[in-house]
Amino acid sequence: MKRILLFLSLLLSTVPTVYADCETDRFGVVFCGRGHCAQDKKGDIYCSKYLHGDAVLDKYGNVVCGKGQCLPSIKFDDFYCSAIESGGAKLDRTATVKCYGGCDKASASMCERQPGK
Repeated sequence: MKRILLFLSLLLSTVPTVYADCETDRFGVVFCGRGHCAQDKKGDIYCSKYLHGDAVLDKYGNVVCGKGQCLPSIKFDDFYCSAIESGGAKLDRTATVKCYGGCDKASASMCERQPGK
């Protein structure tokens, strides 16, 4: 039992605590955010401003972000994301997006564009 506890404590101590993402744009400039990053149709990088937040491309090729995981609606016209920072999202058996803490529509206002330092 002691060996199992020791193994688990060592395993958990090696897990990183910060999950920021960085991407390079078409000019070679690095941009970073607290959450995931994505490149839009013009090659610009946008990142979720929320820890473990998602960044995805909408149907027009623009980056939209959320506080948690984002999934497309059944018609692929909108993305819905967990309303809770770092929250998850999943499709139910009717292909409706269900989110931890409820769902918010992904938006560009939840994205940031910060050059890496």
